[in-house]
Amino acid sequence: AAEFSFFLAVPTIAGATVLLLWKNRHSLDGGQMSAIAIGFAVSFVVALAVVKGFVAIVSRFGFAPFAWYRIIVGSAAMVWLLAR
Repeated sequence: AAEFSFFLAVPTIAGATVLLLWKNRHSLDGGQMSAIAIGFAVSFVVALAVVKGFVAIVSRFGFAPFAWYRIIVGSAAMVWLLAR
């Protein structure tokens, strides 16, 4: 289910990217488009690796480590903000 929810976001992100590129099509040249294409490809490969790793962690440990992480970081942020 976790992997499915990650991949469910792909069409939304792709649609937003296409819309943004379409709106800025007049100010982009060939060099910029190739840089965008390379960035897209690298980001896609890295995202697949991260999703695979995240799903492996969630399958083994569940979501408890992430809950504790959020509690600890949130508490530290509140202490820092109140101490300012």
